[in-house]
Amino acid sequence: MAGMQNFFDVLVRYETDLWAMVDDRLAAGGAVSLATLEALRVVDRHAGACRVHEVSADLSITVGAASKLVDRTERAGLVRREPNPLDRRSALVVLTPAGAAALGLAEEVAGRALADHLEGSGVDVTALTHGLAILRARLAAQKDPEVTV
Repeated sequence: MAGMQNFFDVLVRYETDLWAMVDDRLAAGGAVSLATLEALRVVDRHAGACRVHEVSADLSITVGAASKLVDRTERAGLVRREPNPLDRRSALVVLTPAGAAALGLAEEVAGRALADHLEGSGVDVTALTHGLAILRARLAAQKDPEVTV
């Protein structure tokens, strides 16, 4: 049991420290924050079909938190809401030209920060990523039995 708690502690602290490092590098590079970058990635990934729900689901945050995040990115001129032609009760979130430019810069800066940190670490990042994806899928399946692992 102690090994499991140690795994949890190390994983959570590493994620916190890694987030802070990348966020600091983004700020130093004149890019958007990591939270904003993550939102822009979701909007880009769902190009033309992104709602607040997709931001919530993809980032594993509440719909309320996702709505506030979209509000902030919209106020910054990085995204805009458009009427959803398939559902008048919801809006689609799309990147603005400024948002696309911000996404490009932030991806570049964050990519360099991660490469600087991970390259030469001796860690098999591909295997680690695969293992974490499996564990995350197991959590999703425990939460929703219809999800298959």
